[in-house]
Amino acid sequence: MKNLITLFLGLISFGINAQQIQFLDLPSLFDREFEISGLTGNEDNLFLAAERCAKIFVVNKQNRMHIETINLNQDDLPDGIEIEGLSLYKDFLLITDEKNGNIFSYNLKTEKLSEIEPVGKDLSSFKGSYGMEGIAVDVKSKIVYVLRERNKNHQSEIHSFSISEKQGALHLKYRNQTLIQHENKHWRYAGVSIDSENKRLLCLKSYYVGHASSSNKREIEYISFDALTHNTANPHMLISLSKEVYAARDTYATNVEGIYSDYESIFVTSDNGEGKKDCSQKSSKTTMIKVKMY
Repeated sequence: MKNLITLFLGLISFGINAQQIQFLDLPSLFDREFEISGLTGNEDNLFLAAERCAKIFVVNKQNRMHIETINLNQDDLPDGIEIEGLSLYKDFLLITDEKNGNIFSYNLKTEKLSEIEPVGKDLSSFKGSYGMEGIAVDVKSKIVYVLRERNKNHQSEIHSFSISEKQGALHLKYRNQTLIQHENKHWRYAGVSIDSENKRLLCLKSYYVGHASSSNKREIEYISFDALTHNTANPHMLISLSKEVYAARDTYATNVEGIYSDYESIFVTSDNGEGKKDCSQKSSKTTMIKVKMY
């Protein structure tokens, strides 16, 4: 029975790999150094978070036309904000701030940005090289998964919270931590997304040893929701993007960081930052990859 299950999972993975990995062109607007680090979506649109500019761009999922730019009001944020993770819950965008170790909600109806202070967990140390890199909400179970890209023990940390809404505000209550052990310091998780159809968390995995190196790896792994109730978990490989991303290195940015999944496809986007904190500067094209799951 165990061998049959392994064979079945292998056939699923092969089926996805056999599909063509598409590189989708975004409008020329995204040739600027926005440093897109977070990605989410709904039935019609994709939301792309610009780490440097405190902006969230909305594009049509089918034709990728730019629909709207959400400018986050930073008047009440003296230390600014660096968006890394982005997820959608009801009328709210959930945002992780890697610079300061905060989680925010943005109400799409009222356009109000609010800090969420989780009950039971202090996230203030989750910043910088060991910061919050992703966030994903399982709407059905009302569980939020917050990704810390890695710690000093070469582990990615996935922290789960229960989410609730009271009087128009979101609240998070801590549940547990799950550790994912990597082989060495070059590995990390760069983003997470919910695959509700298969009851699992998709994890965008990155191995980096140098700019545009052929040794760099870009992969998508998955962890079942059941496994995330334990202290440690062993992820499973779903698909590798390494060859395709390397082959496109002269056209598209290779530092993939955003991941979003709907019922049919997985979307992956890239951080095209090249050093200067100027969002108007021209840069390499922001990557948008689409992989059909079915």
